[in-house]
Amino acid sequence: MKLLKRLLPITLLLAAGYTYAQSFPEDKVRQIEQKSVEIAQKYAERTGKPVPEIQDYRYSMKLNVAKVIYQSPNIEYCGAVPMIMVFEDSNDELRSIRYRSYGECRNQR
Repeated sequence: MKLLKRLLPITLLLAAGYTYAQSFPEDKVRQIEQKSVEIAQKYAERTGKPVPEIQDYRYSMKLNVAKVIYQSPNIEYCGAVPMIMVFEDSNDELRSIRYRSYGECRNQR
């Protein structure tokens, strides 16, 4: 029993390290960003607004979302995935925010 108590924390740390080491594929990240940029460009052209640069979300950032133009679809992946939301704020400015969310893991129980 003492051996089990000693091995359990080590096993959990190794499992957490393995999960953290697995990262979302870089080519998929580029696809997500490209899709959001294309949609933002088309919307900006239609409305006569400048195309926004993608900003990284910070925890303290106040989001002023008046209208969502595009949000990355849910991704089937076990772990954190990049997401992008393109939106208009209450000042009628077009904005684009990159954030991380959990993917849809089909093997979770």
